[in-house]
Amino acid sequence: MAGHLELVDAPDGGYRVLMVDGEDTLMGLSKRYSSKKEAVRAVEALREVAGTGLLRQGSADRYALLESEEFMMDLALAGPAPAQVEVV
Repeated sequence: MAGHLELVDAPDGGYRVLMVDGEDTLMGLSKRYSSKKEAVRAVEALREVAGTGLLRQGSADRYALLESEEFMMDLALAGPAPAQVEVV
């Protein structure tokens, strides 16, 4: 059974896209998008990559870098960090 993509309101504001398999198991979660229009454009790009892109081996270092960049982008979009949160 085929899965689907879900556009959801993110609890931290904006929108995220969920990739869900046919058994309703979460397979992927997008970064946070500030508008529905931006999220829909990202889904269009994802469909293009998924249909034509090659699968390449990555590394834990690359994953950590991408994850930290997303975290920093989310913080920047959210405004100043609360005093009790230390950003390293």
